[in-house]
Amino acid sequence: MNGTRQQPWQFDDAEYTSFRKRLLRRKGSSAQKDFLKQVRDHDEFIAELDKFKVSNASKPALIPHPLTESEYKEPPIDTEQAIYRSWPELVPAAACRSAFWARVTLEHVRHRRIQAVYLAANGGSLPGGAERIDRALADRSGKANVLLDRCVRTILRRLGGLPEVRGNRSVFVDCPFARAWWRERMVSEAAHGNSEIENAVRAAFRINQTYWEKFIDRVVFRNSTFGAFNIRSAFARALGSALATNPTSNLRETKTLQRLCRNATAYQGSRELGIIGDKDLDVIMQKLVENR
Repeated sequence: MNGTRQQPWQFDDAEYTSFRKRLLRRKGSSAQKDFLKQVRDHDEFIAELDKFKVSNASKPALIPHPLTESEYKEPPIDTEQAIYRSWPELVPAAACRSAFWARVTLEHVRHRRIQAVYLAANGGSLPGGAERIDRALADRSGKANVLLDRCVRTILRRLGGLPEVRGNRSVFVDCPFARAWWRERMVSEAAHGNSEIENAVRAAFRINQTYWEKFIDRVVFRNSTFGAFNIRSAFARALGSALATNPTSNLRETKTLQRLCRNATAYQGSRELGIIGDKDLDVIMQKLVENR
């Protein structure tokens, strides 16, 4: 990924932020309707996003193979690994930016690795993106404006995150490419090349979307503790190991995860965890998880 450290492949942040805000200004506006029509048309979608200035004129690397809509919405493990490997030199300073991932996503649409309509799809077995857009545009009921607005918000979230509504967590959670990259990066940080730990941590991070989101909440909003990769990694190793040993335990519950994260933050308040070596950190985190 040549040049990423100096010039991330991103849209002009001010322009892209203004674009998002304009679309969210009024539910059911003509701007929202026009945007949904553009997403429905491959060439029009590309033309609309190509209006933004970019910080690096070279094109981002692409994942190796096209994805189906279901693979894009909820990438399986091998797909997330392929996404992570596609940008080996990407640094966190770029990877936390909505404007960066929006441009990466655009290039995948341009080269037909994904279709623009995938961005509108909801999770699970709900209607696909194309059908959802068509329904929103055709609706004439009293809820039409809400349907249009929700559809636009989903697209923006998948495109590169929607920090205006969802906060900074949105990039890590809502954009499939960003989520895959961050999840695999944190797995790699925690495992240090140990495949058993890697599998255990990955399984913990992938319990469900809410579980991952609550973990990311701690990384984003409790940065003094979980923003430090050594503390975060020790916690992830302890959590993954305990789940691997007892996969049906209450550790799978989101409320248990949140309690453990609060306990780790409280511990950090009484002792500076960031300066402790990995072995001692592992012992601390293992005890914290065992005493849940």
